[in-house]
Amino acid sequence: MLSNFDLFVEFYQKVKDSEDIAEVLKEYGGSSIYVPSYKSTYRNADILDEYEQSIKDGKSSTAAIREIAAKHNLSYNSVSAIIRELKEPALF
Repeated sequence: MLSNFDLFVEFYQKVKDSEDIAEVLKEYGGSSIYVPSYKSTYRNADILDEYEQSIKDGKSSTAAIREIAAKHNLSYNSVSAIIRELKEPALF
């Protein structure tokens, strides 16, 4: 499943690679384009990397999530949801 970030990358490449603005207008004219937040897009990837490194370093899942939550000023449940979302691909 494509994420909003993936869709934006596709749009950005199309705009960047187009020789004529008419190509972009024909394909995307009238569309609402969502630009994902830089913070959440890259922060979430960093959270997963930090979690996986903590587990490799021998920390329990609970301890790793608590540390990451404190570092990023998020709740335990928010960090758990981010990790779960990035580790488990969506079905639809």
